[in-house]
Amino acid sequence: MSLEVLLIPIGIAAIAAIREAKSTDLCEKCKTTRITDQQLLQDALVAMGATELSVADGRVTGNSPYGRITFQRIGETFLGRVDNDEDQTGNMLAALDVSVGALLQQRTIDSLHARAAEMGMVLVSQTAANGEVQLVFEQGT
Repeated sequence: MSLEVLLIPIGIAAIAAIREAKSTDLCEKCKTTRITDQQLLQDALVAMGATELSVADGRVTGNSPYGRITFQRIGETFLGRVDNDEDQTGNMLAALDVSVGALLQQRTIDSLHARAAEMGMVLVSQTAANGEVQLVFEQGT
């Protein structure tokens, strides 16, 4: 039996182990978010001023007004932190929660506008200063 026959399976196993270790690398000092959708996370981060986002499957890093940020998917949800600043992590996650809420609200309103048009109605929306949205349906002509 040649040495090559033994080394090839060992090499394949080693590469698989390295990939598995990288994909399950825990995010130290990260706090749990309610975000499960990576695209929603990216959009919310951009909306709150994050720049230079580096995106990989299940991992997002970049710069934010709070400092350098890291998000890692663990299970079904993303965990996040401000690198090297635990005090800012809570502030950043609170701002992220507001940003996600605003994005989801706007996406819902857009969806309702499209649905109303399909039904022959016009949806008039009005946003108050506090962010409250009132939706009024009018019969289309």
